[in-house]
Amino acid sequence: MGKRIFFIAVIFMLILSLASCSGGEDPVTMIVVNNPIGDTMAYDKLVFTSDEADSIVFKGDNGLSYWALTEAGTGSLVNYEGSLPIGENVTTDDNGVRTYTFDVDGISASFQIYVIPETLNGSVDDIVMTAFRYEKDNVLYQQGEEFNSSGLMAYVVYRDGTVEELNGSEAAVAQLFDVNGYTPANADGFNNKVSYTVTFAYQDYSHDFDVYVAGGERPLSTANANFFDWVLVIPVAFVMNFFAGFFGNSFAIGILFTTIIVRTLAWPIYAKSNDLSIKMNVAQPDMQRVQAKYATRKDPQSQQMMQMEMMQVYKKHGINVLGCLMPFLQMPIFIAMYGVVRRITIPGGLYVDNVANTNFLGINLANGQDGIIGMILAGIVGATMFLLQRISMKKPSYAKNTVSHNANAQAAQTQKTMKYVSYFMVVMMAFASFQSNALALYWIFGNIYSLGQTVINRRLNEKKHEQLQQKQLMG
Repeated sequence: MGKRIFFIAVIFMLILSLASCSGGEDPVTMIVVNNPIGDTMAYDKLVFTSDEADSIVFKGDNGLSYWALTEAGTGSLVNYEGSLPIGENVTTDDNGVRTYTFDVDGISASFQIYVIPETLNGSVDDIVMTAFRYEKDNVLYQQGEEFNSSGLMAYVVYRDGTVEELNGSEAAVAQLFDVNGYTPANADGFNNKVSYTVTFAYQDYSHDFDVYVAGGERPLSTANANFFDWVLVIPVAFVMNFFAGFFGNSFAIGILFTTIIVRTLAWPIYAKSNDLSIKMNVAQPDMQRVQAKYATRKDPQSQQMMQMEMMQVYKKHGINVLGCLMPFLQMPIFIAMYGVVRRITIPGGLYVDNVANTNFLGINLANGQDGIIGMILAGIVGATMFLLQRISMKKPSYAKNTVSHNANAQAAQTQKTMKYVSYFMVVMMAFASFQSNALALYWIFGNIYSLGQTVINRRLNEKKHEQLQQKQLMG
């Protein structure tokens, strides 16, 4: 009975988890424009002569595109397919820089190109504009992440049409970006669903652009830890951090040793549940005698007397009727472990540096939905879980010949239903593990450990059952 409750609880949690990942409308909250650049040798979509000003090309390779960032934290790169804006949507400053404004889902966006004047006013070394092309990681962030210019390309345009290309991956270039005092956390915890301005300053020229901080998993931190974090999540994370740091910051080794420790700490609860099952089996003859005695007596008084006699049977065999709730005591521990695996590598967390090595046998544990690798890991999760279920549901030898009193079709149907529930759980866990390589590895380690645990407990139970039977026979 305890195992069935445990299985149902896990399935319920998985369904809730998957449901929370799905959603309805996810509106675009910000547009970040990739300025058209064109051929980076000629910059033929960024800089034009006055003769070319009436035939500007802004599409094609390295043409105009934009990142559409949604409120939920997704970002898709969209190639602009509209016409070149005209009329009031075009302005030109004294330097010859044209700004084109267009609309995306009610959000105004713009890009610039430079038309070299026939007569240059000022030094050829003057900067007249800058243009940017972003990677998604430059403009979209999870909670706790700091601004990262790696992968961003900045183009500095001089008055004579010369273009200087700056790579944000270089340390010297990264220092040119200023987040204007923004920090990932404040007094109330990590910032979530907010935008902030980044300033690019080069020589005497500066340019501002906005980036978006979406939701996602919270980093492991004391900045916004709740009661559950303090009691279980952070202690479990500390253990993982300790072992990972001891073995070259290996995330996989941290998961392995922490899984062993957590499952071992939960073993007494698991053993207590098995102990209840053994006592119930030993008590079956007495329980069946009581059930047979009142089989034809359905009046309330007789039923009450049957319950009292059943309680005496429970007392005789040391059975606690609340014992079926024991599996639920394991759930907070496993939920904490699940949360640590998902959150410990998130930038801005307490122990992120000590789990920085996310490589395991050529697999990047930081990846999710990882194609063939992700499917293989999910398959191993499903296979080990299926094997565990088969072994767990197989009756021990002492229970094989036990026949419940007045067995009926309803009992058979219940058993069949639980069988399908266990299969459904296998499918759900395999599907959920595809979302995260780290989570898949944790479940693989956990399932293998549980297989050994089940085999050992089964042998111990056989001996304990025999001892209890002899004790009962001797009075």
